Amino acid sequence: MRIFRSSLVCLTAAPLFLASPAHADDGEEALEPFRECGTITEGPARLACFDAALAGADAALEARQERRRRRTVEDFGLSATQIEERYDREVERARESGGDAEDVADLAPPEPTEVTSNIVETFTDSTRRRVFLLENGQMWREGSNSSLRGRIRVGSSATISRGGIGGYRLRVEGRTGFISVSRIR
Repeated sequence: MRIFRSSLVCLTAAPLFLASPAHADDGEEALEPFRECGTITEGPARLACFDAALAGADAALEARQERRRRRTVEDFGLSATQIEERYDREVERARESGGDAEDVADLAPPEPTEVTSNIVETFTDSTRRRVFLLENGQMWREGSNSSLRGRIRVGSSATISRGGIGGYRLRVEGRTGFISVSRIR
């Protein structure tokens, strides 16, 4: 029964592990910890090995998902060309430093539908348009279309989403209307 259970763990975990973005192209390498467990003949040690291999796979997947989530927020509002150029630079930087370029290259996430962050600073630029610096480091400039008037306070929660016919809209929690914005940084 124990050998059956160990095999079941392996058969259940391997497809999940292979489906993770980190190991989509290197399935052989991803299965190596599980293959090593398959060579163990003692039941409890075999099961413990499979449990450890699965825990390692889960931890790697969780870390990759967290990196992807952070990256999705960082890329919001950038054009496809800007995102592509950014990834090319990061892949090249990883290769030059002796790192694994695949760790960078596979992080290209789909663009999110919206980003929410607190406003940490507002000011007027040389074109007399308001600029909003968000807590997540993004900077957005007011466009010409706006239904939100008045002063926007530092500390307010802002949500930026795609507009109906292109562009982006900034909405402030607790207020009605929006401001069309474009990302500066």
